[in-house]
Amino acid sequence: MDSNKLTDEEKRVILDAIAFLEHFYFDKKMKQASGLNKTDYEKLALINSIKAKWALGIHLEDS
Repeated sequence: MDSNKLTDEEKRVILDAIAFLEHFYFDKKMKQASGLNKTDYEKLALINSIKAKWALGIHLEDS
């Protein structure tokens, strides 16, 4: 889906879900001895990109 077609409310729901994942998945996994793997870092990079672009009002391109 093209992110510029999402309403602010829809983006807020997605951002809330991302915050949930960050807290209950990534934070807990970082505290484990094995830590984060390459895929986890790639997921975090994508999450941070989405949050930054939406915060700046930049529309994401379709992949």
